[in-house]
Amino acid sequence: MVEIKGLHPQLKGMVLRGQLSARKIVALLELREMVDRISPVLRVSDLEAAQLEQKYGAKPEIITWGDYFQTEVGSGYFDHTDEEFERICDTVHFDLISSMLIFKGKSKEFCQAVREEALVVQGLESQLRTDTEEQSIHLGILLQYYEEMQLDKASLSEQDQDWFEGFVETTQSEVG
Repeated sequence: MVEIKGLHPQLKGMVLRGQLSARKIVALLELREMVDRISPVLRVSDLEAAQLEQKYGAKPEIITWGDYFQTEVGSGYFDHTDEEFERICDTVHFDLISSMLIFKGKSKEFCQAVREEALVVQGLESQLRTDTEEQSIHLGILLQYYEEMQLDKASLSEQDQDWFEGFVETTQSEVG
């Protein structure tokens, strides 16, 4: 049986079927390591896992935020090219750091206004949304990451700060 250290067991079948190239696997390993480094909390606490196991007879397999993002990206985007797949992983990295930079130290009122604006705009037909409205939805998603992952308790490592700055520079040079 194929086992790749750091790759979630739920993705094993995809590896065996050849759905994840070596580049995609490396991107997923880096994604999981980065998310678990940034997020100060588990997605499912030990207490919640024990309660779920008692209730359903099985312990959840997706415990960390790294598990969550790795399995979501791996299973949801495996059919993209290696380059697109790596870009998706980079976007998750960028979004998590952005959420920390945007929301850390902001007031509850600011966060509530972002949340409300995102909810209102989500009610609009997607074809009719302006770019600004789409950005409001994205900002709402970043706020959700920030709150659910408790990124207010996280600190940005020098490694992640350097990566972020490099990503911004690369993206800006690609655009213009």
